[in-house]
Amino acid sequence: MWLAVATGIAGLVGLGVIRALTREKAMRNLRKLFGDEWVEEEIMGSDPNHLLGKWYKKDPDNSVTKYTDELVGIALEEPALKCDLPRLATKLQGEFVDTLTELGYAVFLTRQGMRVTMEPTAPAAGPDLKVVKDKEYFVEVRKVRLDDVHAAGDLATEDVFERLCNTPSHYSIVISMTDEFSAHSPQLKQAVRMVRRTMDDLAARRVQRATLYYNNLNEMELREGNQVAPEYDYGNPERLARQIRDQEWMGNVRFKAQFDDTCQMQPRTAVGVLPLGPHRRHLEPDDTYLRLRSILRKKQKQLPKGKPGIIVLEISDLGRLMVDEFTLARTLYGDLLVVIRGGPGAEHFPHEMQRKPNGFFMGTTRLSAVVVETVKIDGEGVVATREVFPTNNPSAEVLSLAELNLFGTIAEGHENLCAEEL
Repeated sequence: MWLAVATGIAGLVGLGVIRALTREKAMRNLRKLFGDEWVEEEIMGSDPNHLLGKWYKKDPDNSVTKYTDELVGIALEEPALKCDLPRLATKLQGEFVDTLTELGYAVFLTRQGMRVTMEPTAPAAGPDLKVVKDKEYFVEVRKVRLDDVHAAGDLATEDVFERLCNTPSHYSIVISMTDEFSAHSPQLKQAVRMVRRTMDDLAARRVQRATLYYNNLNEMELREGNQVAPEYDYGNPERLARQIRDQEWMGNVRFKAQFDDTCQMQPRTAVGVLPLGPHRRHLEPDDTYLRLRSILRKKQKQLPKGKPGIIVLEISDLGRLMVDEFTLARTLYGDLLVVIRGGPGAEHFPHEMQRKPNGFFMGTTRLSAVVVETVKIDGEGVVATREVFPTNNPSAEVLSLAELNLFGTIAEGHENLCAEEL
């Protein structure tokens, strides 16, 4: 018996040593950059504050830690990537997500056969990256969050942000509401108070995802988890009727709030607001494209004149605002117009689609392209998709197909916006 106990204890000790060595090996590059003490406290500690620690606590074998360690390893060893390592460490410790986005794109460019310098003009203001392959390119990287795209919202939207955004939490919230919830109205104040109480309750119970369906205090319901269409029970008429009534009620609510856990406590709550149309089931057009143009105009000022400039927009957080190819094209190339080509009495009216010259590209010659990046995190790893939208401004420096492909995959239907087709 004593032999069995001793053998068991030895096995547990050995297993602990193996796990410790495995963890150390897995975070070898992070330890080189940050030091053992910081890694032990901020990543492997019992109550970590850093996002890497949150991911590690959730799963020691998580994809984000592996991805970060891999990128840091390339920054430490790759001759084609130049950066100030102490400054990189400080930024990853303080502005983790934004810096990781920048580092991820820098590493991608080195794998494309380019030489990259991070923050080439530091400590002075300037572009995030200088990229060289036969000639110089300059790149600005910007991660766009939910609350970055609310600046042009109406009064009701602004009221929601004023009441919710200053609340610390680790949730992001997308709210859809009808005109009934007008700015400073009792209905809106009451609904926002319910959103805040719901958020506190979800945090206390560590619920990762939920949706609040709300009409008033006497008519509301919270549903946890992903909301998917039910499998209707056609064999049970009573249950089928309940399911249909339930779906109809949810589809007709006048206020809905979707909560998603970001896994990191933030000093502000990230909030997005979508207007519900008069028929309630339908969302009205959103002005996100105007807000994206505003963000792009600010970022272009960081790029030097006379050199091809690239802006990278990481928009993963905007997926729930339904930002799609149509929104991006409207942002960059202008509003879509239908031009009728036909005379009086004609049976058919030939027409063509054109863009108004009010897109972002037509207002600047500093940009050669905008790269739109989305990131997916799952058990398989961290996967980034990068679509390149070339400029349609002939006065800017137009890049060749080969050059455009260095920065990502050319967005479908935009291959003609290259130097060869000019």
